[in-house]
Amino acid sequence: MDASSKINLSHLSQDIVDVWNEWQMRSLMLLSLFLQIFLSIFGKRRKFSTARWLGPSLWLAYLSADWVATFSLGILSRSEADYKNPNLIPVFWAPILLVHLGGPGTITAYSVDRVNILFLSRLLQLVTQVGVACYVLFRLWSQNAITSVVIPILISGIIKYGERIWVLLRSHEDNNGSQQPGTKVSSIHGAELFNNNRISEVGFLQDAYLLFQALQTLLNNFDLVTFDQNFTYELVSVKKAEEAFQLIEVELGFKYDRLYYKVTMISRLRIILRSITFLSSIFALVSFSSKSKGVYSINDRIISYVLLIGVVCLESYSIIVHLLSDWGMIWLSRSEIAYSIVSRITYRSWLVSFCMKSKRWSRLIGQHNMIRAQSNKPVSKILKKYFPGKWNVDSREKVDKELKELIFNQVLDKRSRYDPSTDDFNILEKLLEERGLEVLRRKHICFDRFGWSVAGTVEFIHSLLTWHIATHVCFSDDSRKNAFDKTRNCVMSSRSLSNYMLYLLVNCPTMLATQPSETRHADTRIHLRRLLSRNTRKDVIKRNIPLDGLSFHEAEVNAFFKNLLERPSPMLKEIKEQDEGEMSALLDGCMLGVSLQSLETQDGWSNDNKWEMISEVWVDMLMYAASHCRWKEHVHALSQGGELLTHVCLLMAHLGLSKQCRPKVSEQLAARAKRLDGIVGPEV
Repeated sequence: MDASSKINLSHLSQDIVDVWNEWQMRSLMLLSLFLQIFLSIFGKRRKFSTARWLGPSLWLAYLSADWVATFSLGILSRSEADYKNPNLIPVFWAPILLVHLGGPGTITAYSVDRVNILFLSRLLQLVTQVGVACYVLFRLWSQNAITSVVIPILISGIIKYGERIWVLLRSHEDNNGSQQPGTKVSSIHGAELFNNNRISEVGFLQDAYLLFQALQTLLNNFDLVTFDQNFTYELVSVKKAEEAFQLIEVELGFKYDRLYYKVTMISRLRIILRSITFLSSIFALVSFSSKSKGVYSINDRIISYVLLIGVVCLESYSIIVHLLSDWGMIWLSRSEIAYSIVSRITYRSWLVSFCMKSKRWSRLIGQHNMIRAQSNKPVSKILKKYFPGKWNVDSREKVDKELKELIFNQVLDKRSRYDPSTDDFNILEKLLEERGLEVLRRKHICFDRFGWSVAGTVEFIHSLLTWHIATHVCFSDDSRKNAFDKTRNCVMSSRSLSNYMLYLLVNCPTMLATQPSETRHADTRIHLRRLLSRNTRKDVIKRNIPLDGLSFHEAEVNAFFKNLLERPSPMLKEIKEQDEGEMSALLDGCMLGVSLQSLETQDGWSNDNKWEMISEVWVDMLMYAASHCRWKEHVHALSQGGELLTHVCLLMAHLGLSKQCRPKVSEQLAARAKRLDGIVGPEV
């Protein structure tokens, strides 16, 4: 390379450095604004979306937004003040970064675990970042500093950052309430705030808000008082299935907002602060447009306009979202005048009606079928390790009206077998421990033949896997014979609930963590793979391929279960021989499937009766899992689109089927009162 070429490269590299030094701060400011817009728009979507890309994208944007704003403040703090420099960065960019650090209204925390530690760190960061911003203002303050732009933006930034800390503190308190089970607290104290004449969606929101107050008590691990139990039961039990689930959906929407949104109940203080931030942003934009000519370069003026307009638009969007939210409708319905206005708006404005009827959870349930999964290509271990996600989701199905009715009716049926006025808590505990046994008991012949699969001596995870395999056997055999109409709700509900429960076991194991689940599922899967690979075992051994690395053709998998039904005895013996002492549920599942199919041929059952019984067993298992899942796991699921399991858990709790809906006098208190009478004597 000659000398001239070296000189040219040197000039080129210097030009690149100069361009970077000039545009790095400007690029970071635009990037920070873009991240705020992205979080404002898509932060709201995770409330009801299960898109695989959304979670990682939001997580990356959520972390990057704070990092970019903090890094930019650091660069500004090292900038030199020179009013003669035409490329001088505008002073008010520092408080704009403080506004960005306050975050959008649609996402304040990414997960419940982060809420518990974020509010303390944010409090420290507020002091630090405000100090850095003031330091930047002090260093860069010069003749071209426009005070009427700097001061309003600085005030707005401090308010928004302080609001973010307050929201995190509130969420922390909501998520870490009293841990004293057995304490009774009245939660429904807002009934007198609402009008008795309820109209349309507004009245529906009011009912959901009252249920939300009861939910807050349950999440704090308190017991509901008798009045609250009766109130929630009367409110929910008279609804239709679709209406009851919609109430739960709105109620959980309130909880999601309390944890992850700045949006919550509107107060006078919030109105004042929101007015200050909105008017400050408008005033800053107007002041800049009238005083910036000749002060900054053309590029900086354009970028400044984009930043200030962005602040105004984000603030306007936040106010609109808040007013059209469920919280806004509740607030407006508290006065007679506002209530009449809201009622008219509800009927006449398609926009408000659309917003009030918007989704508050995904309304989808994940599907994973262990047998069909043998035909899928194994997921790379690198993807699982470095890109965690729900890779074992075959599909997602809509929670239709028929499934909701099936669940709601069975919950009411279980509640009819319990009378809280009897003060017998043991009856309630027995009901919550049922997972299909009572369903089989009512069928007489089924209890003797199938009761072992759902008995208390069998672990719940084993029962789940057993019925999952049996349901697949029955479904595939009946489908091959065209023995039923696939549109029948009991058939498709059984199928979807079976796959949903396995989806929870594989992708959300902590929601079913009543017993160790990974080993039982893995042993069953390996047992099945060992049987499917028996024809290719030599090739497998030769190439040293692990069983988890194999995938089988769908025809091979279907042929295996077809042979099972055509030649049950030799196939069951082969399955037993291949069981290497593992905790596999494959043999039990296959035996149960064969026995269920024999109900039609040997016992004269109709196909409809068989599937009706199977669907009831699955609903009972769903109720068992819902009532035994910890509240922490239910709350965590809200940030990922929500789960049907959470809705069923709340439906049961509001109808009195929860261990926190204890009778008025427990056995322990009654025994204590009896001992006291023995010492001091009964009261006269």
